[in-house]
Amino acid sequence: MKKPAATSFVPDRTQENLLLFSVFFVAAPHLLNLGWAIVLYFSLMAAWRFASGYRPALLPGRLLLFLLTLSGAALVYVDYHRFYGREAGSSLFLVGLGLKLMEMRNRRDVYLVVYLAFFVALTQYLFSQSIALAVYTLAAVALLISVLIGLNAGPVLSLKTQFRMAASLVAQAMPIMVVLFIFFPRIAGPLWKLPDDPSSAKTGLSDIIEPGSVSRLALSREPAFRADFEGPLPLPAERYWRGPVFWHTDGRRWTLPPERGRNTVQAPAFSGPAYRYTITLEPHQKRWVFALDLPKVFPENLAQTPEYLLLTPQNVGERRQYTISSYPNYRTGELSPAEREQGLQLPDRPSARMLRLVERWRRSSSDPKDIVNNALLHFREEPFVYTLNPPVIRDKPVDIFLFETRKGFCEHYATAFVYLMRVAGIPARVVTGYQGGQWNPVGKFLEVRQADAHAWTEVWLSEQGWTRVDPTAAVAPHRIEQGIDLDRQMADHEVSFSPVGRALADAAFDLHDWYDQARLIWASIDHAWNQRVLSYNPENQKRFWEALGIVDWRGLITWLTALLILCGVLVGLWLRPRRKPKAADPAMAAYNRFLKKMAKNGLVKQTGEGPRDFALRAASERPEAKEAIGAITTLFLRIRYGRQADPRDIDQLRRRVRAFRV
Repeated sequence: MKKPAATSFVPDRTQENLLLFSVFFVAAPHLLNLGWAIVLYFSLMAAWRFASGYRPALLPGRLLLFLLTLSGAALVYVDYHRFYGREAGSSLFLVGLGLKLMEMRNRRDVYLVVYLAFFVALTQYLFSQSIALAVYTLAAVALLISVLIGLNAGPVLSLKTQFRMAASLVAQAMPIMVVLFIFFPRIAGPLWKLPDDPSSAKTGLSDIIEPGSVSRLALSREPAFRADFEGPLPLPAERYWRGPVFWHTDGRRWTLPPERGRNTVQAPAFSGPAYRYTITLEPHQKRWVFALDLPKVFPENLAQTPEYLLLTPQNVGERRQYTISSYPNYRTGELSPAEREQGLQLPDRPSARMLRLVERWRRSSSDPKDIVNNALLHFREEPFVYTLNPPVIRDKPVDIFLFETRKGFCEHYATAFVYLMRVAGIPARVVTGYQGGQWNPVGKFLEVRQADAHAWTEVWLSEQGWTRVDPTAAVAPHRIEQGIDLDRQMADHEVSFSPVGRALADAAFDLHDWYDQARLIWASIDHAWNQRVLSYNPENQKRFWEALGIVDWRGLITWLTALLILCGVLVGLWLRPRRKPKAADPAMAAYNRFLKKMAKNGLVKQTGEGPRDFALRAASERPEAKEAIGAITTLFLRIRYGRQADPRDIDQLRRRVRAFRV
């Protein structure tokens, strides 16, 4: 049996332009995500299709379309060297959407273009799950639905009616979407597993330390994580968020040790009050969880290294939440022979001037505490400068920094201090993480940005175990006490500190800068979105169900069914036919006021009596008002029953009724 030919697509100019606009609107966010060549290719396809709407001869034939397909695939491969992964896969979807526009010749092709555009909109969530993108996607979906409405209705519906119907359909779907989001069982992890994608790594701390590895983050506003405290905030000097710990150096670069299991961790002795908080961690493609120094209580699915760093089972590729308790006062256990060897490792023999400096401290006192204090005093009293733009040192970076340039960022001071301690025979290591954080008085949380990235040191003292020492605090104490003024730092490309420090933690929300207010409010909204929506994982869903008394599938199905029925009832009430009230007739309203005035003087219009008959009777009984009664009645009849009423007659009727006296 011969298949019927596809229905010929006779394009309506307005509808086709709406389709092209909708498709381009859907693809626009990928301007920030994909390579410029891919975006330019799609834009050229869309522009070509727009031009061919006015000159159909411009549409490509089969051979040219085949060549365009090959060129699009080649662009994807040249940009990403593969056809899978986040960027490459999204690029293939976008290229396919552009090519489908070029071969759109019948109704089926139009449907395919719209459905492919839905998939392109979905790929944008691989790059961002922000509130702005969610709102933008809803608008894109409404546009595509309006295209489908117009495609089926034809020219009968105006664009305004199409948009209104599409918006109504999206609004009706949203309550059902919310119910399914809350109650439909969630699976652990994403819906699909993306292959490793090197270009998808987020900005953040590195697994090596070398000059510039921390300072490169100093101009980044990107959030690293946010912390909600159940009680009081820690003091600024206690806000050290522990990250990777470095032992080994080749003289220029510091590297991480191999990861070891949690069973090798020596439990510290904790004392004093604890801080309990929930950390919302941004994706950073590493296993590290940054906890306040030093964590004691943490979720069971986290492991702890011998250096007290918390680790997730897999790389953090999506936003996650962890509730942790940390103690700022602690004493670690004894030092093992392997740790002592690692803590004293030096890549080569120290320089003569470095040995002389350390020997001078030793002659002053052989106590490790005194040597540490002498080293801090050296950094404080000598002309060291804390800067984002230190001179580049090619050879012997520690020696040149200590005795010649004396300009550096936190990683310079931390690595140089550890080097000096090891020369003095004191086990030491470099700790990286974040220090500080900006208090948000609107959302009541602490936001730690990438610009708060920091490096400090730990030395092992026999009475205390591993003890935090921050040489940056000796050179630039404002860095620890006041925190970073990121606005000035970005403007000047130099380290700047906040003049108000962290007093905002205890102050009311009384900022005079509207820009700062707006930024804090938006950060609070974004944090709530992250906590309530993006972090709604299986564990949070289970806790929510338990709060509602849902303990088994029967309870879940009952809740889900009841809420879906409720949504259906509400939508039905919204869509029920409504009797539109008749619009008020201004002529009748004015005439009724005239009748009331007449009734007050004993002249009442009888049932069935027409306006003209009533006017004749009223004029005979009130001859003194005959002219006014006749003028009002004539105007009223002309407005109500005339073929073409003059809009000025309404104003004249109102004036005559107002002025009428009997």
